[in-house]
Amino acid sequence: MTIKRHRRHRGIARWAVSGLSTLLLLAILPGAVSAARPDPILLVHGYRGSAGTWQEMIGRFAAESPKRTAVAISLPGQDNIANARAIRDFIVAKGWKRVDIVGQSMGGLSARQFIKFLDPSTVDTYVSLGTPQYGILSACLLPSWYGGQMCPSSGFLGNLNAGDDTPGSVYWTTIYSRTDGLVPTSSSRLDGGACHVYEDPGVPHNDMDNDATIFSHVLAATDRVCAGTFKP
Repeated sequence: MTIKRHRRHRGIARWAVSGLSTLLLLAILPGAVSAARPDPILLVHGYRGSAGTWQEMIGRFAAESPKRTAVAISLPGQDNIANARAIRDFIVAKGWKRVDIVGQSMGGLSARQFIKFLDPSTVDTYVSLGTPQYGILSACLLPSWYGGQMCPSSGFLGNLNAGDDTPGSVYWTTIYSRTDGLVPTSSSRLDGGACHVYEDPGVPHNDMDNDATIFSHVLAATDRVCAGTFKP
């Protein structure tokens, strides 16, 4: 009887220690009992734009996905390499360890430059809206530092598109419209593993950042859900 009693006491002690350990673990890791907070979303405007470009989309995030934090950056100019450094500095200043990036038009190029050459590990998802991934001919008339990097034959695009367009573990999405009017759909492609969302008839180029349907695609993409066709 004595032996059995001791074994029973040892069993109770082990259960108590195990239960206490579980409670401590749950206290340390709140994500174990509640869903993790989504990554913040950085909105990157296009050529000659500003953070105000995103006012309507930020409102949609607040209304339809209030757990998400959507913040817009104002880039320093029209040079994608300098803009990529500004994106890096902005993320560091915010203290973000993981982030989703949405780029409109040329902003998608600045964001890709950041991911490919500066910090691929911080970005979870990348979404571009009407971005001239392979350039537009009209940009060839502009100085390199003022939009000319979007020229298909520019050294900038040559470096950016060398090798894999979609490196690393980032979930890549490109959203483009038949009625864009500025960027050909063929230029909005991403070669490699990426979700392609083709809107037909879609919306004009400058409306892609405030359209309700486009927003729904962006929301899906930041959850790593492809609203179009995933092309490996």
